[in-house]
Amino acid sequence: MIGRIVSDRYRVMEYLGGGMSSVYLAHDIILDREVVLKMIKVDHHNREKSKARFQREVESTIHLAHPNIVSVLDVDESEEYHLLVTEVVHGPTLKSFIDDNHPIAIDEVIRISEMVLRGIQHAHNAGIIHRDIKPQNILMNESQQIKITDFGIAKALSETRLTETNQVMGSVQYISPEQAKGQVTDERTDIYSFGIVLYELITGELPFDGETPVAVALKHISEPYPNISRHRDIHEDLAYIVYKCTEKEPNRRYRRVDDVLKDLNSFKEGRPINAAVLPADMDRTVESAPVEPSVSEEMETSAPKKRRRMLWLLPILLILGLMAILMPLFWPGDDPVVLPDMQDMTMDDAEAVLEENELVLGEITEEYNSTFDADRIIETTPVSGTEVEKGATVDFIISRGEEPYIMEDFTGERYNGVLGSINNLGFDSLEVNEAYDASEPGTIISQSIDPGTEVDPKEASLALTISQGIEPVAMDDYRGQLYNTVEAEIADQGFAVEIEQVYDSAESGTILSQSIEPGTEIVPTDEALELTISQGPETALVADYTGQSYDAVREELETLGFELEVQEENDDAESGTILSQSIEPGTEVVPAEETFEFTISQGPAQIEITDYTGEPYDTAKAALEDEGFTVELIQEAYSSEVEEGNVISQTPDEGELVPEDTNVRMIVSLGEEPAREKEFVKEIAIPYDSDEEDQSEPRTVEIYIEDKTRSIEDAADTIEITEDTDYTINLVIQEGETASYRVEQEGEVIAEEEIAYE
Repeated sequence: MIGRIVSDRYRVMEYLGGGMSSVYLAHDIILDREVVLKMIKVDHHNREKSKARFQREVESTIHLAHPNIVSVLDVDESEEYHLLVTEVVHGPTLKSFIDDNHPIAIDEVIRISEMVLRGIQHAHNAGIIHRDIKPQNILMNESQQIKITDFGIAKALSETRLTETNQVMGSVQYISPEQAKGQVTDERTDIYSFGIVLYELITGELPFDGETPVAVALKHISEPYPNISRHRDIHEDLAYIVYKCTEKEPNRRYRRVDDVLKDLNSFKEGRPINAAVLPADMDRTVESAPVEPSVSEEMETSAPKKRRRMLWLLPILLILGLMAILMPLFWPGDDPVVLPDMQDMTMDDAEAVLEENELVLGEITEEYNSTFDADRIIETTPVSGTEVEKGATVDFIISRGEEPYIMEDFTGERYNGVLGSINNLGFDSLEVNEAYDASEPGTIISQSIDPGTEVDPKEASLALTISQGIEPVAMDDYRGQLYNTVEAEIADQGFAVEIEQVYDSAESGTILSQSIEPGTEIVPTDEALELTISQGPETALVADYTGQSYDAVREELETLGFELEVQEENDDAESGTILSQSIEPGTEVVPAEETFEFTISQGPAQIEITDYTGEPYDTAKAALEDEGFTVELIQEAYSSEVEEGNVISQTPDEGELVPEDTNVRMIVSLGEEPAREKEFVKEIAIPYDSDEEDQSEPRTVEIYIEDKTRSIEDAADTIEITEDTDYTINLVIQEGETASYRVEQEGEVIAEEEIAYE
């Protein structure tokens, strides 16, 4: 199997061990990384059901992404195997860690437990139950972070005939009572198994042991849980958590992992745990706990004597029931046998073992193997320890010994790219030398063993020469030298040269600067040498700049190399305009040798403007016009602060220096803004109200109005009516004020109303 490529991408590198599966270290040749490859034999007795179950249970775990769960990278299958590819975790199992480090500090127990619980919690939230939580399935990486593996495998293989005896024995130590009985399981079965793991973390011991899996399973079902304090004196709250996890009845356990984490955190923070009372049906008194050990004894003595006489039947009934459930699991078919371990045997010895156990020799495959000598058995299918029926066929893989190696040609290859392959060959020694060469640094340029040579790497030494690239040189100082005198020297060193020519007072062709500092150690091919070379001084034909803006031409003149001097004077020309220049237009000069003088306009003479705000407009206008300004009234506006006809503001402002013909713009006050008003109109009906027998007798009606222009003291209108009459009331109401009206008929008020401005 070693060296074989599985699933067209995984090269098998090393056999790591076996359990429910054969586990190998492999190399992903597509993504160039190490992976763990688990190969699980397909159950040939029920191939299609086995494949469907594996696909259903295991493929769902590929979506689990959590720091405390081993990542499943790929799932595949062949005719013979289910394939499960996971990340590599460098480090021991939790089982090994417990064995090597017991007793473990309680703080470390809590830290590990929290990580295990968070991994289980994440899986439960995704609807996945592990069903085989045990320290052997919990790995610890180099940073001592916990990662749980084999999610889904227990359920996928729960009905297969390929369950190994040793594997079952390992799992049954942590099995929940409902699992042992073959009942339906949920998240609480993982909580029970975690409780066993927690017990083992604290004590270094398992709560139940026995000579057979059935014996251990029966203890999980019927025996009281042992007193944890017999192994280690711990706080009662921590003991409570262990016992609560491992209640035999699922409905008395923690319902969710969240609840376990909550109590574990309370214990860590020193907060008391609610209801930390130990059940009375368990042999687990905690000496430091406040719960009296007499509780269980009192309950037992208070039970009726008849019931106590019947208790002796309970273990027998449980044993009989459990054996009926577990018999098909551990002894499928008639007269099963446990396949002996024939690894490292010869085939002659193996055939004798097969005959002794009434098993049939199947297919024999040979492959090169560096672990087993030639003609020795590497592995069998089924693997050793598997329970099989008599007459079953056993296939063998036989070692052809270590595969002979033909020396490869590594020259031209990148050293880092082939180092892993060379190390895997296992040479007795590897010597690496470096030399300057035109090839890329890190390229192998020679090897001590010729390609095609048959060699045993374990007995041979390999020497490689690796390119350091082109030899670096110390950069010379070329500044001040003529380029044509050093051009050949620079080219011979291998430099690529980039030249920039500039005008300079130095002789034409002189190297003015170089991009690489003199004395720098450099590989010529790594960097181009940039040289700045003089073209000699630059000459320029002077243009006529009069009438142009000085700011517009200054940068151009400075670039040419002129030294500039400027004088300013008042002029009608726009400020900044060049009025004269010292060098006549058309003159050819060397700018670096010339001082170019300019006279530029400051614009017309400036007059300081006076502030006329608050002054009468007519007065301000007359004064400004006397000074030569023009005045423009640009706006009239209401102002509560400036008197009507006076200046509110002016532009330009007070103190500004402006030409004498500047237009001064003013805003003039209209005085205080009058209040806003609106008209209110209302139609009213005036009834003709007369007690006289003659209804044609006119009656006098007076209308009184209080608004902007009228006072309610005087009648605004007087009319005479001989019948019911409509009348229109018109009111003018100012903002913030009210208006009103009153109607009197023959001196009697018949209608009145006050109206607000809205």
